Amino acid sequence: MNSMPDRFPARLMDRYSDQQTLLSEMMIQLEMEFNKELDAERLAKAVDLSLDAEPVLGCRFVDNSYWPFFERLDVSERPAFSVTNSQNEYETFKSTSIDHKTGPQIRVCLWHSPDGDRLLLKSSHHVADAAGIKDIAAILSDIYRRLSDDPAYRPSPNIKEQRSLHEVIKHIPLHAYPRIFLTGMRSFLYCFIPPHAHSLYTSDGPKEPLVYIERLIPSEHVSTLVDYGHSHDATINDIITAAAFRSLANIGNRKQDAHLSLSTTIDLRRYIPSGRAGAVANLSYIMFYWPDIGTDPCQDFKDTLEKVARITRYGKTHWFGLDLIFNTYNPICLTMPHSLSINGYRLYYNSVHNKKAGTHWFTNIGPIDTECVRFGIQPSRAHFLPPVAYPPVPFMFSLSGYNGTLTLSAGVYPVQKETIEKFFDAILKELPA
Repeated sequence: MNSMPDRFPARLMDRYSDQQTLLSEMMIQLEMEFNKELDAERLAKAVDLSLDAEPVLGCRFVDNSYWPFFERLDVSERPAFSVTNSQNEYETFKSTSIDHKTGPQIRVCLWHSPDGDRLLLKSSHHVADAAGIKDIAAILSDIYRRLSDDPAYRPSPNIKEQRSLHEVIKHIPLHAYPRIFLTGMRSFLYCFIPPHAHSLYTSDGPKEPLVYIERLIPSEHVSTLVDYGHSHDATINDIITAAAFRSLANIGNRKQDAHLSLSTTIDLRRYIPSGRAGAVANLSYIMFYWPDIGTDPCQDFKDTLEKVARITRYGKTHWFGLDLIFNTYNPICLTMPHSLSINGYRLYYNSVHNKKAGTHWFTNIGPIDTECVRFGIQPSRAHFLPPVAYPPVPFMFSLSGYNGTLTLSAGVYPVQKETIEKFFDAILKELPA
């Protein structure tokens, strides 16, 4: 512990997350429900120890410098665990922002509800993406279980600082770069000459109260979707994306020349042989205007799905997500003061917004491993809650899986609520029965 650094550099993807605070509430949450009661005292200790196991979690984000960094907090400055006594208190915690500049970078809340325990893990996106939060949950649950057998247990701090994009790029073979370059050129053109995209814009409005909209797809329906996907050489991600495109086409006043497009999160850990990073990190990248199926949603769901699946299969063989290697904005962001890069991003997004070229952001978080959320007992349900776009920015939504089920989730403010509920209901209607 004495050798632990006082500071950790903010990596490129951390800085990108900070730029997004102009447009959205940059926190990600993992919500778990248990049929039995958790030990609050042991959980509080596990949360505190996790801030040392991954030291960057026990930090505050400092951006008043040329290069922002994470600064370690004293133990007295980092209360991260709380117990609520009512549903109202619990929902208030869920909707409350996490102050990444004060720290720590995670907060955990336990509610002994009448129907079973609810556990909510909230993380700043400045320090972790959704896959990083799975890693945090795995660390936290592991410490919790170990404390049951050994109350004096102390994890070794991970100070290797394996949080940068280098952890991904070092695994990319040289022969992949020509294909990555082609993808990068397409990405560059779409960013600066964006298509006219159809999005469900809402009016501007108050940034409170924040609530979350969820739609559960039960396991028996998921099994049907998996079988349907296999018969059409498509994944669950392709199926949900196709349903989202058809829903977008049928909601709002879409012009005939408006493209059906999303901006999709790609977890770059897919290019690490183990599929895991060496530390809690941001290693996901947003591919803007991808997939884009053009202006024709097709006659039926099957045709839409085939179009989406072709695009995603092509992306997988062309190292999708790694176009950031050739993104000319990266060296600019790395060499200029952080405040200037934020102003530059603001100007860029304002131009996109003025052209009505913004898209909805979709993140497929994938399955939540039952082992990483096993706090002595398994949750009966677990799902993610994604970052929340401020109106009138097109909303974000996510898909996460647990124990055979799927959950669509989105955070909403008052002017967005009706639109997102209608959109989610339309997706469910589009899915093959």
